[in-house]
Amino acid sequence: MSDELTDRSGLTRRDALRAGAGAAGGLALAGGLLGRAIDAMGAPAVIGAGPYGPLGAPDANGLRLPAGFSSRKIARTGVDIGPRPYKFHMLPDGMGTFKTKDGGFILTSNSEMPYLAGLAEIGTAAIRFDKDFQVIDAYPILEDTWVNCSGGVTPWGTWLSCEEIDRGKVFECDPFDRKPFGGKNWIERPEMGVFKHEACCIDPIGKQAYLTEDLGDGCFYRFTPDKYPDLSAGRLDVASVDDETGQVIWIEVPDPQYKGNTPTRNQVAEATRFRRGEGMWYDAGNVYFATTQDDRVYAYHPESTHLEVLYDGVALGDEAPLHDTDNVTVSPISGDLYVCEDPGGATDEGMQVCLISTEGEAAAFCEVSVEGHSGSELTGPAFDPTGSRLYFTSQRARFPGETAAAGIIYEISGPFRKTRKDPTRVDRKKPKLKVRTLGRPSLAGLVKHGQPFMIEVSDESYPVEIEVKLVAPLRRARGRGSRNVTVSNRKLKVGKAGKKKVLMKVKKGYRQRLRQRQVSRARLVVVAKDAAGNRRRVVKPVSFR
Repeated sequence: MSDELTDRSGLTRRDALRAGAGAAGGLALAGGLLGRAIDAMGAPAVIGAGPYGPLGAPDANGLRLPAGFSSRKIARTGVDIGPRPYKFHMLPDGMGTFKTKDGGFILTSNSEMPYLAGLAEIGTAAIRFDKDFQVIDAYPILEDTWVNCSGGVTPWGTWLSCEEIDRGKVFECDPFDRKPFGGKNWIERPEMGVFKHEACCIDPIGKQAYLTEDLGDGCFYRFTPDKYPDLSAGRLDVASVDDETGQVIWIEVPDPQYKGNTPTRNQVAEATRFRRGEGMWYDAGNVYFATTQDDRVYAYHPESTHLEVLYDGVALGDEAPLHDTDNVTVSPISGDLYVCEDPGGATDEGMQVCLISTEGEAAAFCEVSVEGHSGSELTGPAFDPTGSRLYFTSQRARFPGETAAAGIIYEISGPFRKTRKDPTRVDRKKPKLKVRTLGRPSLAGLVKHGQPFMIEVSDESYPVEIEVKLVAPLRRARGRGSRNVTVSNRKLKVGKAGKKKVLMKVKKGYRQRLRQRQVSRARLVVVAKDAAGNRRRVVKPVSFR
């Protein structure tokens, strides 16, 4: 699509997450669905102070922020913005950002309004910023749709806007206003499932999309395009989760477009139910999503196909910093996760945007006052591509003296920490790769059990895809000489742990020839490819006794 691609991010709240002991307590409190998976996958986040310390007094916009941070209003419902002009829409919700060639970026904003012909026809709009963070344009990119709640960005530079209605669809939109879809900026993608959508995200490594469903008995879905990144055709699966181990099995949905009488979520009996799937974000090999009714944030790991409870507000009890978890995002420069609250999570002081740090602590990052926001909810957190500013909305703000509620987009700037490398820098370094032979290789052991090796990878762009081949010279069936044959091969991925033990088992067709001691030497060929596309090849000689 476009070479004007994006990096994106965002989370925080009341005074943070749960202690390690709280994880064990959470098993009893959470119970049932995925309760025991907490123990299987590791303890959820703990209550902490967070990286920025306590919140200060309300600023000029009524927001409480940590020291050094400030806010400004970008847009307000009914107020013209941009030169065209564009009258900003009602009920702003999910947002995403897209880098532009001039050093600026585009912020997309959904409208959760129902379709009312001639009155509220906007599903999604785009706001364009220059390199100095000034608004220079605004325009609609999706029209005539219903209740567009959240969505997700794609690596190829489009916005996926999701309808939150019973027969809702996903719409792929062009934020750059080029009208590439038959003279329009949007196109339906019903192949991604027809149900009450909330959010979606793209895993560029697995080349798949993940989707949440905003119902108390909703499901967690995965869409696999036939020809990635083309979303016009593919397979929709629903997750079935083992609540003992967190292992996910994906089962195909027979009628993903809901053409029959059975709703999409009820077509697979083994499907696991989630308590209102909400915001979703992909980052560094992980898919994060929130469930509002049980105060949880999950982390799904596509590489291992395991689901982890990252945050459990119910298990934490009254001291939990975050309740009614909603939209989420990740900071591209720190990896910290930011989560907004639905109205049910508000305290006497107000609603918050909370932070779950990479150290595993949860804490408040921003709080809006009850005055002006008591009937609202916080939505759509998203960072600009440089990670220096965070955007979120108060969907239905109404201050003293105002006769009607109106949505606001806020911008937060300040000393966001940079614990990751510059997200705008292109990684061109090949992975560092070490291969070690384990044990004392023997031909008999190779044939019977296989030969183990240890592969160690160091890289800045995870995950790293690895292809391993054991190549041996086998005598030709007829005539003299030999030929090199791959007697064993494996494919795997390495995450940030950077180390994998690999057992190379011989293919059945070659076992007998190896037993006849037709080989004493072989080569292990290892090719590592990181997430940025850099490759390294290592060849290790192996001798068998």
